[in-house]
This record gives sequence, structure tokens and C-alpha cells, in this order.
Amino acid sequence: MKKNAFIIVGILVVIGIVGVVISMSGGGTGGDTITQTAVEKPLKKPLNISIYLDLSNRLAQATTPSQAERDIAIVGKLASIIKDRAIKQRILPCQDRIKVFFYPAPNDPQVALLSEQLELDLSKTEMKQKKVRLMAFEQEFARSLKQIYQSTLQAQNWVGSDIWGFFNKAVDTYCIRPDYRNILVVLTDGYLYHMNNLQQEGTAFSYITNNTLANPQATLLNGRNKPLENIEVYFLEVSPTRAQLEPRMEQVLNDWLHSMGVQKCYVGETDLPANTYLILERLLEMQ
Repeated sequence: MKKNAFIIVGILVVIGIVGVVISMSGGGTGGDTITQTAVEKPLKKPLNISIYLDLSNRLAQATTPSQAERDIAIVGKLASIIKDRAIKQRILPCQDRIKVFFYPAPNDPQVALLSEQLELDLSKTEMKQKKVRLMAFEQEFARSLKQIYQSTLQAQNWVGSDIWGFFNKAVDTYCIRPDYRNILVVLTDGYLYHMNNLQQEGTAFSYITNNTLANPQATLLNGRNKPLENIEVYFLEVSPTRAQLEPRMEQVLNDWLHSMGVQKCYVGETDLPANTYLILERLLEMQ
């Protein structure tokens, strides 16, 4: 009797183990089991990266690498970050978005046409097209940007970028999505100036020039009627014409962003792309 009892107990144990294995495998289909165990935990929030390019006479400054090459390299790094994240999520679940834009839109029709190609929105890309778009968009971005910069440098029509006006009027529509980690990267030398949007109230201005920087009381006007929330803002490639003005320029920009309600911001000087990559990686790792 004891021998039979041991046999019965042994059979029940085996049956129990098999049942657990089957339940863990989702019914025993090999392909499904591999897929379920291979998927990593989803990243906290999808990224919505907006890149504002300042197409002003900063592009004509003699630097090595050129400002155009620096900008294109930075955009390329951000594109590679989006691609790497998508691969980690096995592509299909990824909802990240990256867009490069100008404000106001350039009058050059060729630039306007090329700028339409500077967006990848994986939340709106069909499932069967996600991998195709993901594998191609980095080269498409680089090619379009090179043509845009070439066209802009040939035209030499420097009306400036209206960064101040953009933050008052369009940033909410262009750059903020609910339930996303919204990040705005502004590539500019730090001189906020547009000839059609020059305002002053006492020592507060809608622009930054060497004259305003020389005035210790000068600030940037906050033209918003509500706080700017749910967005991180990074100013990169800041480069005043005189090195001693850099701390002052960074202070003015930081104070302006905080006055608008931006909780997380960064103002960084122009640097070699490899050093800027490290800054971007550190900023994007912070949650």
C-alpha cells in the first residue's frame, strides 16, 4: 500500500509541474512563449522630441565643424536615440515622435517642401510600415537638412528666427502632447531676434542683442498668458560673439524659461558634436 501511495504522489507532482509550465507558456505555443518572455518592460512614457532650428546668420559664422554640420550631427544623434528606443521596444509598440521645424516657416518653397520630410511619428505610422520608416528616416533627415542648409546659405536672406514669438504663440500646439514626455531642443546661437517682432517694456525686451546683454537689468519679456507646463526645453549651440557674454546670455535665457513656468531646462554653449552627444544622453536619461 505504501509503495502504491508513493507512486500516486509522484504522478500528481509530475502533473502539477506540467500544468504550471503550460500555464506560464500561454497554452504551450512556442512562438508566443518566446515573444512574451523577450519583450522588455515598457519605457515610462513615449518621447515627443521637437527640434527648432534657427536659420539665421549664425549659419554663416566661420567655425570648424561648420554650424550646419554641428546642427545636422545633433539632429542625427536625437534620431538615433529614437531608433534605439524603438528597437528596445521591438518597434511595433513604440509611440515615439521626432520632428524638425522652423518658425516662422521659410519663404523658400524648396525648404518648405523638404521640411515636410523631417518628421517621424510612430504613433501614426501603420504597423507594417513602422520598421521600414524606422530604418530609413535617419538618412532622410540628414539628406533633407543638408539641402535646406545649402539653400539657406545660398539665399543669404537673414530675417532671423522668431524664437520669442514661438514660445508665446505656437509652442503649445507644435510641441506638447498629453501623456508624452515632451522635449523641445532649440539650436540657436542665443541671439533671439526677429525684425517683425521687436517689443520693449522698460528693461524687458522680446530680443537679445549685445546691447541688452550689456545691461545688467535687462530681461526677456514673458508674453504668455498661461504657464508653460509639461515640457522640457534645451537650448544648445549658444554662442555669443564675445565669450565673456556667455554667462550673461545663459542667465537671461534660463530666467526667461523659468518665468514662463518651465520646470526642467538647460542652456548649453556650442561644442564639438561628440561632447554635445554626452549632454543629450544625460538629459534624456533623466526622468
